[in-house]
Amino acid sequence: MKRTIFYHQEHQAGAKMRQAQGWEMPDHFGDPRAEHLAVRSSAGVFDWASTGEIEIQGRDALALVQRVIVNDASRMPVGRVLYTTMCQPTGAIMSDVTIYRLGEDRYWCMTAWGSNQAGQRPEFEWLLEQACGLEVCVTDVSSGVALLAVQGPKARDIVALLSPADLGALPYMWFTETSLAGAPHALISRTGYTGELGYELIVPAEYACDLWDALETAGRPFGLRHAGLETAFSLRMEKGYIARFDFMDGVTPLEAGMGWTVKFDKGEFIGRDALAKQQLEGVRRKLVSVAMGDEILPAGGCPILHDGAVVGKITSSATGYSVGCPLALALVSAEWASVGLRVVVEVEGRGHPAHIAPRPIYDAKGMQLRPEGQL
Repeated sequence: MKRTIFYHQEHQAGAKMRQAQGWEMPDHFGDPRAEHLAVRSSAGVFDWASTGEIEIQGRDALALVQRVIVNDASRMPVGRVLYTTMCQPTGAIMSDVTIYRLGEDRYWCMTAWGSNQAGQRPEFEWLLEQACGLEVCVTDVSSGVALLAVQGPKARDIVALLSPADLGALPYMWFTETSLAGAPHALISRTGYTGELGYELIVPAEYACDLWDALETAGRPFGLRHAGLETAFSLRMEKGYIARFDFMDGVTPLEAGMGWTVKFDKGEFIGRDALAKQQLEGVRRKLVSVAMGDEILPAGGCPILHDGAVVGKITSSATGYSVGCPLALALVSAEWASVGLRVVVEVEGRGHPAHIAPRPIYDAKGMQLRPEGQL
């Protein structure tokens, strides 16, 4: 079983652990609802040291990045972060990733997991395969990196106590290189998975414990709470953010509602032809948000019915503590993807009322990501 560098600190903090992708990770710290609401109202901190960090460096670094992602990295200045997907030639999503431009010919590709249940590193292996013939070095640096994510309205106040960086001048989806909590070289990235103002703090692994201790001290006056996977999933469900469960069935970025990330005009990339064909013909299914009408939390795979006919299935679900009901993401036939449509979700042979909800159902305009008066 794989464990992050923060495993022992999390046990001491009362974490209830669970297995995810072969990692033993904190599921929650006793009260996932309180953790969720803390992130929405003050701040929470998540252990994301299980993520993968793959460095791409060399004269052809940009060429490799452009080949494997659907978004366009060619206009990224140093310090920019880009959200995108890596696709198979069929257009199916292989992984959703973030790209960091660290230097003129140096990038990071950050993945959700450093390795999967079987100990494989699919994104790293894919990059190595696609790098053949290019003048580029691809290195998995995950084991040398520790990452904690501070998310919530008070995140800036807390992180500002640990670094001289001007966080008020750091826009959303940008990062800065600075000192942090005793680490002379660190990255502070204004990114996250919660839909709130937040920062992902990346330090060399040898400074991980210093960062943990410094955050606990700095965050105490602001009500900072430790938070786990259950909390992260409930937060992302309210924003309609995807996880691997939601694209395991050959889902494309266009079907997932992520067409805005696909830049056909940038030139060739893996999956371009298939996605261009799908865009021309139109998608036949869509990933939508579903709000339950009772307290049932449906599991992935539960069928969705309209007028007695199956029109889709649940892909993932979590309780939406901010909106007051269980939520899910689901793949449904495009003709039945209209917001407000009444449907029935079948769980263990029994039907439960639900409806197609706005995606996101929480903070549709993203004002929490960009608080008033701030970048």
